[in-house]
Amino acid sequence: MSRRITYVSATENEIEPLIRFLKTHAEQQSFQTYMLHGLQIDILISGIGILQTAYSLMDYISHRHPDLWIQVGIGGAFDPSLEIGKVYEVTSEMLTGFGAEDQDGRIMDQFELGWSDPNAFPFVEGKLHCPHSLSHELPPATGMTTFHAHGYMENIEKLYKQPHAQIENMEGAAFFYISLIRKIPFVSVRSISNYVTKRDKASWQMVDAIAALNQTIIKSLEDSEFNPDKLFRPYHR
Repeated sequence: MSRRITYVSATENEIEPLIRFLKTHAEQQSFQTYMLHGLQIDILISGIGILQTAYSLMDYISHRHPDLWIQVGIGGAFDPSLEIGKVYEVTSEMLTGFGAEDQDGRIMDQFELGWSDPNAFPFVEGKLHCPHSLSHELPPATGMTTFHAHGYMENIEKLYKQPHAQIENMEGAAFFYISLIRKIPFVSVRSISNYVTKRDKASWQMVDAIAALNQTIIKSLEDSEFNPDKLFRPYHR
């Protein structure tokens, strides 16, 4: 029986070079499924944000059973030491902006409020950790899932004063949570298109970020010789 790998992306634009690669080199079996060297490869466009992502993932696994899946996308660097256009492997995700607003405007999360145990599965110290890594070497970074992309400096400064991570995105926590709960091997890979600062979309380097992201995931697929067992490895912190 063929093994199945699924690439999950919020938008088709972020993964379009991979789709072109598959249309050129693989046999397309259905709208979202390709066969390449005996490996079934699904493309899942999850939609933007945690609501669409959570629904799309649960709907998908109600009738498909991936041996592993990879979330791929672009993100904003909240940590200024990260490089624009560089590809990072997201080792953990946290949900930012969910909880209650304090008198000073700071958001108290569900753990500080006592709504949830920060060490109750699948959380570890309030974060969702990925136990796997791509066999293709990538620098690690932490992710934070927000309800909107930040672009107002006053709110960005407030975010620095509460728990935060290095890469801002809008889907990662949903992917990590469902993967851990359903015990699906997973990794998350993101390239940096911009820094999280005063919103100026003209300065974003979307084209370069998407190109670097897809070059990385296609190379990892080829280097693994299309064998899922060679694509992932345990992540050692």
